[in-house]
Amino acid sequence: MALKRPNKPSKSLPKNEEISDKLKQPKIFIPLIIAVLIILGFFLKGLFVVAIVNGQPITRLSIIQELEKRDGKQALSALVNQTLILQEAKKKNMNVSKEEIDRLAKQIEDSLKKQGQNLNTALAVQGLTKEDFLIQLRLRTLVEKLLANKIKVTDKEVSDYIGKNKETLPTDLKEDEIKKGVMEQLKQQKLASASQAWLAELNKNAKINYFVSY
Repeated sequence: MALKRPNKPSKSLPKNEEISDKLKQPKIFIPLIIAVLIILGFFLKGLFVVAIVNGQPITRLSIIQELEKRDGKQALSALVNQTLILQEAKKKNMNVSKEEIDRLAKQIEDSLKKQGQNLNTALAVQGLTKEDFLIQLRLRTLVEKLLANKIKVTDKEVSDYIGKNKETLPTDLKEDEIKKGVMEQLKQQKLASASQAWLAELNKNAKINYFVSY
């Protein structure tokens, strides 16, 4: 009489393998994908839709397109100039430290306070954030350093300006304060003129490929 070989006990799948095996089944896998997409759609809806008006969505893309129509050319020009300035500063190994920016920002803030104004309010009127302000301050300081030899103001220029504009100058300031203010004003005028010509030359000599026309 032949002996029957005992049946081997079936091995149970490890827990991870059981889960993996279940996920491969369409009945479980497809609803899981749908659930994940619904959750992601809820949390990321602001990336695609900015508002819903009577059931009709306004997409983020439509906002971007509208903004580009209004200010696309100006914004692109500003970004090109910003890139050119940073590239030139890197070539000349010039930089602006955080301490410099903080000091200049405080000077501007203190100056506005003396005039009864607030920095945040002044920025809001121009549609700027504090971060925008600090970026512009850094760029302006880099340009000042790059064009330092073109924006020097002499004592004679200050004296001549004061002599021609005595009636418009403040009367409640000391002579040294007036001279300092006039020197800074003349310096900014020279900087604006020199930087405009300098940036125009940079744009002319740069290799810029535009893929969008505004």
